[in-house]
Amino acid sequence: MAEYPVAYPISVGRLRAGDWASSVPDLLIAEGRMGLRIEEDPAAARLELEEAVAKASAADPLSQSPVRVTWSGGQFTGGHLRPGHQLRRLVRDAHADIAPGARLRERGAPYGSDLQLYAAEGIPTLHYGPGEVHLAHGPEESVDVGEFLDVTRTLVLTLLRACGTR
Repeated sequence: MAEYPVAYPISVGRLRAGDWASSVPDLLIAEGRMGLRIEEDPAAARLELEEAVAKASAADPLSQSPVRVTWSGGQFTGGHLRPGHQLRRLVRDAHADIAPGARLRERGAPYGSDLQLYAAEGIPTLHYGPGEVHLAHGPEESVDVGEFLDVTRTLVLTLLRACGTR
């Protein structure tokens, strides 16, 4: 995760306040997400944030009511593939055979995904796929067809090798 300037960010993506443009709002709602370290306990992280917000709210001389933190929406835990696991080598080698010259660069992912569900059950997994994550879930989301086909072939070859058939 060292390549990210802020690997585990708190991001406020939506703010709502006031009933109309000329009023002083009586309520502010901020919605966002909080990144977790890979091995961090989500309940402990939520409690830490709640305590920090409560402390800041209590110290604010303009605050007339305490700030409440509530949790909704998707909540993700971390997951990782243990060092030396064969899945890492199988995918890397299959990718190299399908797309010579396009070496994989292993790195962490600062976003939530279903990887956590497999990791929680002890199922070895990693993220591998086409496209650029910075384009995901936005108006320019797209995947190069050639890259998609390379990934598909890589996954098939990985499965064949994992089953000992190729």
